[in-house]
Amino acid sequence: MTPELYLNPGQWLLKQSHPSNSPVILKSLADLNGRAEHASVCLTFDDGPDPAFSPRILDILAEHKARASFFVVGEFAEQHPQLVERMLQEGHTVGNHTFHHYHPWTVLPGTAREEVTRTSRSLQQIIGFAPRWFRPPHGRLRRAMLKQVAAEGMKTVLWTRSMIDWGPLGTDEGIAERMAEIRQGEVILMHDGERQHNKPGITARQLPALLERLQRRGIHTLTLDEAAG
Repeated sequence: MTPELYLNPGQWLLKQSHPSNSPVILKSLADLNGRAEHASVCLTFDDGPDPAFSPRILDILAEHKARASFFVVGEFAEQHPQLVERMLQEGHTVGNHTFHHYHPWTVLPGTAREEVTRTSRSLQQIIGFAPRWFRPPHGRLRRAMLKQVAAEGMKTVLWTRSMIDWGPLGTDEGIAERMAEIRQGEVILMHDGERQHNKPGITARQLPALLERLQRRGIHTLTLDEAAG
């Protein structure tokens, strides 16, 4: 028996012997609804909720009448349930980003499954229903994790463009330049949680200019729920 491998998206898909085994992996708005959505983007934020930065980002979104999707880490959601509730109350979508944000390739299959399930249970208790969307930590795909996601009726969402708001490239200038390159139909990755090397403070600082630019160009922001219909 071949042991379970830690595979990247392309390798994982190539190893599937039957279409029914293939995961639902979404990246763009066209993937979400089967068509290229006219003049819209999905803004997504990972690694929250973070009491230092999530409220700032929520305030900015509210000020610009923009909506987004937040992939929350289960342990942080349990620590700050009021922020998860606020996300939902203000019209945003809340998704599953695992419980501890372990790298999917470094844990055993059982742990990978539990990371998904435990977060879904936590969100069920906080917001009253299970999440519809899942994003793996670091965007790394893992067979056991994807099977659990599918078993729970969720869909896996990656992204078309990252703002790289982390590490040495996560500067005001760099993030601003990448924000200026956003095109309609894209799913955008940003972070509202300051974990590891994330820089949500810079993201929050640059977000108003991005939203104003999108509005000038007539590009609307949609949640994943809105985009999928």
